[in-house]
Amino acid sequence: MGIMRTSIILLAFTGLMAAGCFSYSAPPPSPTTMTAWSPTGGFSFASGGNCAGQITLVGGFTTVTDACFTSSYNVVVCSDNTLPNPVRCTPAIGSLSLSGTGGDSISYARLK
Repeated sequence: MGIMRTSIILLAFTGLMAAGCFSYSAPPPSPTTMTAWSPTGGFSFASGGNCAGQITLVGGFTTVTDACFTSSYNVVVCSDNTLPNPVRCTPAIGSLSLSGTGGDSISYARLK
């Protein structure tokens, strides 16, 4: 009777341990802000939201209004999706001005 009770307890304990090993928890979200400091300087990085998209030019010009554009020093990459035509992107506070050819489709992304 003592052996049977011990076997049942060990089997139940093993089952509980196995059930704990198979549980899944989602990974935590990525940090949106990081700051580093060193004696020679430091930096702050804020990823913020997704500051990218696609828009169609009207008569060769358009403006994207979005709070993710925080200054004229933002680094923005633009590409013409329609034809290999040149595109000009000019960031400003709260907006991005794009110019190019006719009604071409333009992709843009703010990097910094």
